[in-house]
Amino acid sequence: MVELGYPRPRIVMSMCLGISPVRYNGSIVYDNFVETLKRYVDVQPFCPEVAVGLGVPRNPVVLCDEGGDIRLVDSKTGIDLTERFADTVSRFIESLNFVDGFLLKSASPSCGVGDAKVYGRDRRVIRRSDGLLTLLARSVQPFLPVESERRLMNYSIRRSYLIKVFSLAFLREALCSLTSKDGIADIHRKLKYVIMLYSPSHLRILGQLVAKRKGYEVEELRESYSRLFKEAIAHTPSRGSYANVFSHIYRHVKDLMTQEERRYVNTLLMNYRLGREPLRTIVVYFRGLLHRFGNRYIAEQVFVDPFPEELDHIFVTDGG
Repeated sequence: MVELGYPRPRIVMSMCLGISPVRYNGSIVYDNFVETLKRYVDVQPFCPEVAVGLGVPRNPVVLCDEGGDIRLVDSKTGIDLTERFADTVSRFIESLNFVDGFLLKSASPSCGVGDAKVYGRDRRVIRRSDGLLTLLARSVQPFLPVESERRLMNYSIRRSYLIKVFSLAFLREALCSLTSKDGIADIHRKLKYVIMLYSPSHLRILGQLVAKRKGYEVEELRESYSRLFKEAIAHTPSRGSYANVFSHIYRHVKDLMTQEERRYVNTLLMNYRLGREPLRTIVVYFRGLLHRFGNRYIAEQVFVDPFPEELDHIFVTDGG
């Protein structure tokens, strides 16, 4: 199989994730996967709490529910930091150029991804939510992938996140070097199965854009393709989505396989759809299948070899 070169995604990362000891108590958090990932991406470190002028160490901040409105409050003084925080962080997010995703600290009131504690008036936890930075990132950059280091312990979540950020980096670099209208067809061909995984409807829309490329200026093609691609990968892939893509790949090599091997692949994909096989098993099997048979068209697909293989081997839970 032809080896793809990997672009370097640009990731906004919580500064406390092995970069600087800026947590409220002056500590730092090390995560094996995050440390490995740093070798393959360009990191833009950011701590929103430090950015708004809070010191290290500092009083912990908490999220409070005020009549359905989430507020960020100093846990000791009760000072409401919401507007100050939102203004600083929004300006930071809006200033970002060519960023491919966010990797934030889990459970943090500023950076958590679905797991930040929200307190009620009686100081009891009433639910979990995104941290304030995460909420603002999703609002200002709604189509960029946002995850926490804890969520990336799940194999399915991690693989989807990595496909997204490396595909975005691939597209960013490819569009920067786009000089002709026909070049967009080559880009689209290589991203076909990534788009199919996340949104078959966007695959049709993007296909129509490419087919009508003669009617656009190159810059219009860049902007429209980038926007629609980001919309596409904002979706979450299901087992059925993965099985559909792997079925398409299988059709390119099945004529080289024995009847027994074809039967095995069909059974494997059916069991995966039904939740009887983890995603990791399917990925490993098809990786071997493509190394064995090879296929130039498939080998050029970003989906087939989307990110450095080392990132696929750090310990995770199967999670689908």
